[in-house]
Amino acid sequence: MDTFFEQIIKKNKGAREWAIIVGTVVAGLILAAVSIIFSGYIGGMVILALAGIAWLAWWLITSQNIEYEYCVYEDGVTNSGIDVDQITAQRKRRRLVSVSGRKVEALQPYDPATPVGKFQRHVMVAPDLKAEGLWYFTYNSKKNGHTFVVFQPNDRVLRAFYRGLPKLVQMDTERAAKELGIDLKARPAEEE
Repeated sequence: MDTFFEQIIKKNKGAREWAIIVGTVVAGLILAAVSIIFSGYIGGMVILALAGIAWLAWWLITSQNIEYEYCVYEDGVTNSGIDVDQITAQRKRRRLVSVSGRKVEALQPYDPATPVGKFQRHVMVAPDLKAEGLWYFTYNSKKNGHTFVVFQPNDRVLRAFYRGLPKLVQMDTERAAKELGIDLKARPAEEE
């Protein structure tokens, strides 16, 4: 039986995103004022210039709205894994992570003190690094090298992902989850 769980997490805006939004508004207002001031020179093109400025400002501001979608799949026999996509302004989707469960080397609760220096790629697909309920997983791929992924799964996604991992990884994950009071073997009623 094929099982598929998905979850969408909205990324919190940080200083960089707010700087882009404020800078876009200020630049848009300045460009609009300049267009109006010089409207005598550009004639009827001022309406087109203002429309272009407004569209560009809307596009830049809405591009700061980022969500992450976790899709955990399992077919119950041979294949399971996780795909993580970044959705920008609900208009553009980009795959950030796609890994089979059998390639995952670790699934543990995230602690900011976790050493991440040995990884070639770091992927943060959570609201922010201070959010509650963060977990990380690691894997190695030919394309991206040794990868460290921080995410914020809900119980259903976490349990489904856990079930597709190799047995040794499951044992380590279960031990860490029990310290947090989480029983990964229990299935919530909505999964059954």
